[in-house]
Amino acid sequence: MKPYLLIVLTAAFLTSLAFSGQGQPIREKIHASHIKTAHIHEKGEPLSAPVMALNSGATITLRFDDMEGGTQSYSYQLIHCNANWEPSSLFSSNYLSGQTSGEIYNHESSFNTLRSYTHYWLNIPNETMRPTKSGNYILHVYRNYNPSDTVLTRRFRISENTARIQAEINRINQLTRKKPNQEINLKVNTSGNNIRNPYSNIKIALVKNYHRQRLLTSLSPSSINGNIISYQMNRKMAFKGGNEFHHFNSKNTEYPGEHIKNIRFARNNFHFQLNKDQDRTFKSYQRDKDVNGRFKIDKENVDNPHTQADYVYVYFTLKGVSFSPEGNYYVAGNFNNWQYTPNNKMRYNQDDKAYQKRLLLKQGYYDYKYVFRKGNALEPYRISGNHPQTENDYLIYIYYRDHQKGYDRLIGHTLINSNTIDY
Repeated sequence: MKPYLLIVLTAAFLTSLAFSGQGQPIREKIHASHIKTAHIHEKGEPLSAPVMALNSGATITLRFDDMEGGTQSYSYQLIHCNANWEPSSLFSSNYLSGQTSGEIYNHESSFNTLRSYTHYWLNIPNETMRPTKSGNYILHVYRNYNPSDTVLTRRFRISENTARIQAEINRINQLTRKKPNQEINLKVNTSGNNIRNPYSNIKIALVKNYHRQRLLTSLSPSSINGNIISYQMNRKMAFKGGNEFHHFNSKNTEYPGEHIKNIRFARNNFHFQLNKDQDRTFKSYQRDKDVNGRFKIDKENVDNPHTQADYVYVYFTLKGVSFSPEGNYYVAGNFNNWQYTPNNKMRYNQDDKAYQKRLLLKQGYYDYKYVFRKGNALEPYRISGNHPQTENDYLIYIYYRDHQKGYDRLIGHTLINSNTIDY
């Protein structure tokens, strides 16, 4: 056997062992503490969802920083998954053209920054690897040519765009602030697809503001008229509107941007003190322009913010909230992939009667929320308020379980915004 082929087969075998948990979705996670600001999106569109049309010429880009600097050996693989992000039964040769693993060659050292780092980026597809099937994919990055030495995992999707989706959001009038108040109605035109038994083989993933998908399976359509499958007034497709995100802009180190109280320089670091945030549970709704939980790396008056933006300390303060011994508050958003770890857990300051947290973040524009966690249960609306007027993005993905081909095909996707609600 040729040595190169042996390496590829060994890598594939190790990967299958690492992600072989039956019924366990592969999570997005940074496994190495020196890796920061991992971001996956459509190429050239940092605020976009990581989804592209099959064989369209579009590209998905992954970016991340290595705070140890220097040049490391990072490799990657693609893992095809079902609609619930569990590894599918396909072999890599069934869904990839070209190599089954590759190295990340694109990297550049930071320039004129207080903290040194090396910035890496990767485009999919590329000249050595191209996905050939629709569906869900895990981008698995590892080091030293060892697939079991995982650095990070990120999700993206490839859509056939053969199903046309007509979607709208309706307001649900509720007498309580705690109930869902935005409902999605769908009509899916499956013309061009030979759909068998849509009651059991169609799966719908609904993603509010780019995180935490709600996967609906065995969903009964409200009607089927030829190729038109309708899902109307189904409470499984209803969400809490919530509230607008908090946000700040740290691209300028000389003048405070949005939501920044002051900037100081100490111990060779910039420190951004944000305005204090309050409990908004019973406050009236106020429209505030945000980017629905996302973030964008930016720095004023530079050519390339990916390598010229600095890492700065950002101080968060949550006032008007009593200490809660039964759980913890976290600062969360797409910038930390909505993780709830000691890294973003807030501490209650008895003297100031406030929850506080300091995070080291790359300069840019950030949306964030305060999420309460009690055990494994999350309460994202505990202090944010819940309003039907809130502007939200909803990503809709239509999967078809094709038993002949043996995998969940992503046959269509769309994005709708709750500003389309007619009041």
